[in-house]
Amino acid sequence: MQPAGEREQMDALRQNSIFKGLTTQQIDEILPCILRAVKTYRADDFVYMRGDTVLGLGVVLEGRLLLCQENLDSAANTRSFIEKNQLFGEVDAFSSQSVMPNSVVAQRDSTVLYLSGDFFINLCSKECCNREAHQTVTKNLLRLLADRSVMLSKKIAYLTASDLKTKIAMYLWELYEVSCTPSFHMPLNRYRLAEFFDVARPSLSRELINLKNQGVIDFNRSQVTILDLDALRRISRGE
Repeated sequence: MQPAGEREQMDALRQNSIFKGLTTQQIDEILPCILRAVKTYRADDFVYMRGDTVLGLGVVLEGRLLLCQENLDSAANTRSFIEKNQLFGEVDAFSSQSVMPNSVVAQRDSTVLYLSGDFFINLCSKECCNREAHQTVTKNLLRLLADRSVMLSKKIAYLTASDLKTKIAMYLWELYEVSCTPSFHMPLNRYRLAEFFDVARPSLSRELINLKNQGVIDFNRSQVTILDLDALRRISRGE
């Protein structure tokens, strides 16, 4: 009988987006071909240090990791988060490199699934491997990579905006376009949004209050209502 901790890890693994569309039986059939390891980390543990050999394509099952993007002087100058279901260590599958270019730290207690990079670029020859499941997992991986690429592109756009007010307006305008209504719920709380913009939370709150006082938006906790769409659009464009 599996220990409770191992059962929980396997349950989390089966529910991960990388296995979307597969039955439990298909996942169990494909695991021996794709799974390298499942590891747990305590908060502040190093998952990788810069230059470490990549263990495999990493998928966060639980918790949250911090990616430290370092400059030429080896100083961490940019930080981004790797959330649940997100990927890291793609160099294992899609690059000639075999080492991590940046450090990765567990921001909180985390569980990471490591997958074989070879699995995604070579059709498995093992009889145990389910070919249909193999193709589904590969499609899921490409979808996750595409989602991450979109998110990184958005973050670059936010970070290169002229000021915090413009960043906030861009974010709120994007939520408006997705929700198709001027009243919506912000998926990120102020603490998480401040981290995303790489600013102090008081600075974020101050700019939101300024937008409210200017009659552009109104808000109550995470619920936001755009009062002046034209004004918000102009601010989001840096006008």
